[in-house]
Order: sequence, then structure tokens, then C-alpha cells
Amino acid sequence: MSTATRTTVEDLKKQILFKQMYFRNGQSSDASVINFADNSLGDADIAKLVEASQRATFGRGGEDVFDESYRKAWKMDNSQFAPQFDVIHSGVMDIIHEQLLHYEKGGVKLDPRLYKLNVYGPGSFFKPHVDTPRGNDLFATLVVVFPTVHSGGNLLLGKEGKLLNFDSSNLVFHPETKAPQIAFAAFYSDIEHEVAPVEKGYRVTLTYNLHLVKTNLEDPKPVPAKPLEELVATVTKLMLDHEVLPNGGVLGFGLLHKYPVDTKKIGLLKFGGALKGNDALIKTACLQLKLHTSVQVVYQGEEEDYIMDRFSGDTIGDYEEIMSVDEILRDFGAKRVCGPSYQSNSGRSLPVLWVTPRMKMMTTDAAFGSGAFGNEFALEHVYGDLVLTAELKPLQDRVASLVDAFPHLKEEYSRLLEEISGSSGEDDEEEEEEEEEEYSDMSY
Repeated sequence: MSTATRTTVEDLKKQILFKQMYFRNGQSSDASVINFADNSLGDADIAKLVEASQRATFGRGGEDVFDESYRKAWKMDNSQFAPQFDVIHSGVMDIIHEQLLHYEKGGVKLDPRLYKLNVYGPGSFFKPHVDTPRGNDLFATLVVVFPTVHSGGNLLLGKEGKLLNFDSSNLVFHPETKAPQIAFAAFYSDIEHEVAPVEKGYRVTLTYNLHLVKTNLEDPKPVPAKPLEELVATVTKLMLDHEVLPNGGVLGFGLLHKYPVDTKKIGLLKFGGALKGNDALIKTACLQLKLHTSVQVVYQGEEEDYIMDRFSGDTIGDYEEIMSVDEILRDFGAKRVCGPSYQSNSGRSLPVLWVTPRMKMMTTDAAFGSGAFGNEFALEHVYGDLVLTAELKPLQDRVASLVDAFPHLKEEYSRLLEEISGSSGEDDEEEEEEEEEEYSDMSY
């Protein structure tokens, strides 16, 4: 998901938020100034900014790469410039919070951290890439476009701009008064994007990394009603279906977005409160139905798939010579992923009904061996494909819990409760005995 909009420079100037930007060339202590609110600003003025900048690199194959066949632009580190623009008090972050965190009930906010200034001149571009993950709290990216005369340089989100085609050249000047104004776009950090070639003039941008941080301020925002109501109704039907995990298990949702995670072993439960877009919508719907949710990862063993709530990091490599991957995962407490019809009380296996397909986790080698990351390379974090699970109790128990949570359903589902009350608690002893035999020779 993304958001894009504009705001007039006059509004910002009234709040003493945006007048000009100071910058310096390299280690020089002499500062220059450029005034983006000046209608007479021309290419010659921006050329001075270019002279103080460096050629932009990007991350690929585990290192910073300078390759103008993939990215042609200039960059300036945040130690070299000081924009007189307050991204928080300007109201920009309020809009972004509303759009990107609209399924959160409060307790978290986005902390904008100024990263770089980029200049795209005639012929400049950046081919499709994903922003370099920097820390497991990186949530989104904000691009602020200054008012300069240019054409081309569109920011394309998604493959060939299917999510958004952001043409800043038509937004940085008021259509009627021609007054200069900023334009901005914010998007989740895992979304592939590109900058189309600039045809004329210079496109000047600030990039902010938006990190998710906790806050004591509770500021719940209204949740979009229709998509949530529709999803709650769908999950409710699953919960009431006699054939869906009648003896309990979990609903599994392959997450649509990727999340930066530490390659070392870490707990993943905290990611449940920082999901993006439709991932967050699914979690919100499950919580409304009083289902316990958690973010987990599925590993592919040599014989079976296993699910656990943490990454194993390099630990598997430390033991693989003396134990199989399956044995190590079981030793870590991972549960074997079984089909939704599987019945067991051993706790070693978990019946899962995949509502949305899961994707294979992106490993370190896969992440850095193909494709490209934006900006400079960062080794500590990679994007991983996770799953969201929602625990389902046995049929009678979950119907009863629905009635308790939503008393108005009692009359509607009383007959269903009567029908299943006689059959609840039945176990498939044959399946359980087979599983016990399967694990009888394993030590834990």
C-alpha cells in the first residue's frame, strides 16, 4: 500500500517549516543555500547542488555497486545538508499514519529518519529494486519531492507501476496559481519500485526511512469498515464449518508483504503488531473474533515442513553434521505441519489449513544473490516471508466462544451447538498411536 499527495509551500511557510536548504561540498565547512520556494529557481542553481553531490550507488551481491546501467543519479548524505522542512509538524506524517497504520489501535507510530538527498537529472533513472532493509523495525519509506521544473522521473510502485504511477512533475506546482509546493509518496519498505528516466530538468528528493516505534499515546483511528466486515464474515463462516479443523488447529495465512528480520535467532511474536496492509487487516479480523494470532515461520526439513515462532539463524549449521535438519528443528520445539484433517493430542504436530498460500522464506543467499537492493548494502538484515497463524479451538468450543463474544448470535447458533455437543471431544486414537510410534525412537 502507498500514499501520495502534495501540500503548498505557502502553508508550510506560515508555520516556518520550509524556506530553504543548506548544503556543503564534502568536508568543506562553507555552506551554500538553495531556496526551493523561489519561483526563479533554475537548472543553474540546482547544478551547484549536483556539484556538491556524489554518484549514487546501490546494494547488490553483498556490496555497494556503482553501475550507471542500473542506477544513474546523484546522492548527498544527511551529514552534508540541512533542510528547513519539518516532516512531522507539516502534517505529512499525520497523513502517512492514517494511510499506512489504519489497522493499528494505537501504541505504535512511525519515526521518520532522514536518510539521503537524491538528484535525478536528464537521463537519470533507477531500475526496479527494493529498499535495503535496515533494522527489523523498518516499516516504510517516504520520498519528498521538492518543487523543481522537470518532466519524467515518475516513481513507479509495483511491477511497471501497477500499484502507483507517481508523476511528481505535475504535482510540485499548483495547477492554478503555479505556486511551488512539495509532493510526497510513502510506501511499505518491501514494495518493489523504480524511478523512470528524467526527460528534462532536475528531480530533487529527500528520502526518509520510517521506523516503527512504540508510544504511550493511544490514538486509535477508525478502521475502514467494509473490508474488515467482509473478512470477519468470511472467517466466521470458516469457524462454523463442520469440516474445517473440527478437532482444532490453526488457520494459516501466507503474508503478502516481506518484513526485515535479523538473520540471528530472534522471537517473532513482536512482528504481530507491525503488519502491513492486508496482513494487518487479516490480523485485525481474527482478533475481532477473539482468535489468538501469532507470526511464525515455516521451515522445510528434509522430510517434513515445520513451524515455529523464531528463526534458527546459524544454529542449524552448527549441528547439521551430527543431526538431521528435521531433528534439529524438533529439538528447537518446532511442530510438524500437517494437513487440516490430521488429528493428534501429542503437541508435536499441528494441523494447518492454509487460507492463503505461504511463500518460501527468503534466505541470506537468495536475498543477496539475485536482484538488487536500493541505496547502500546492509548485511545485518534481510527480508523474510513469514506466516500469520490464528488458533482454532475444537468446533464446539469455538462456536461457544463466538456466542459468548457476540451474544446476539446465541439464538442463531444454538441449534448448531446442540448438533455438535454430542460429538465433541472424540479423538482419533488410531492416528495418535501412529504418531506416537513415529516419534518413539526420538529423544528430546
